[in-house]
Amino acid sequence: MFHDFARRAPGRTILQAVWWDFIALFCGILAKMFYRMNVVGAHNIPRTGGVLLVGNHQSFLDPIPHAAVAYDRQTAYIARSTLFHNKYFGALISSFNAIPLKEKSDSAAIKAALQVLAQGRCLLIYPEGGRCEDGAVAPFQRGVALLIRRAKVPVVPIGLEGGFDIWPSSQKLPRLAGRLEVEAGEPIDPEVLINDPDGGIERLRLAVDRLRMNRRESIRRSTQGRFPAVGPGDRLLVPAPISDGAAHSQHVHSQSKPATNAHA
Repeated sequence: MFHDFARRAPGRTILQAVWWDFIALFCGILAKMFYRMNVVGAHNIPRTGGVLLVGNHQSFLDPIPHAAVAYDRQTAYIARSTLFHNKYFGALISSFNAIPLKEKSDSAAIKAALQVLAQGRCLLIYPEGGRCEDGAVAPFQRGVALLIRRAKVPVVPIGLEGGFDIWPSSQKLPRLAGRLEVEAGEPIDPEVLINDPDGGIERLRLAVDRLRMNRRESIRRSTQGRFPAVGPGDRLLVPAPISDGAAHSQHVHSQSKPATNAHA
């Protein structure tokens, strides 16, 4: 905490790095107070060099547990551009390393993301394209494959659970009851994913979902089944047959609803 900024946040000023630590610490304390936030696997995130963090997206609260699990590395984020329309909120999330994304093919956002990784920093993306609609992990959009191929940095899957129960997309404000847990998995060599674009992205999605399910089972145990609510999130994804494109597509869509184009 508040140290080793050259390693944790290369390319950032000391003031920017201290501000990130302060906000992350403050939000983390609130999350622990209200939702007993539990963080697992932080040691799996490499201590140096560019790292791409890939997580599932359940609610507007997600950056808090993701910042907690990657606290040692001061993560940057890709966020949908509409969040920057309010100049005060836009300035706040910009100071917290957020990069605006106008659309899936936004070349400026991709360039900024690659620059963050080239500086030796961590970048978090939500490949579902927006918050989930039912708690399950939606299909990943293909833009993540482009980023992995161009950046060629270790990819760390992160599974989060509890956010959908606390703050689903259909609700304007978060509930003050629930549990929040996050788990980082072991890094994946980018070449493994690059050499098999379609199968690699599905493999990454399955890794994220297994970690999410680990946290879901943990929450169930710790709350004696009170959280999370029974629903589509109880279904663990299974590998899809990738040799047949039609069968692959049918399987993916049978597991969860299509992703939206919104980013949060």
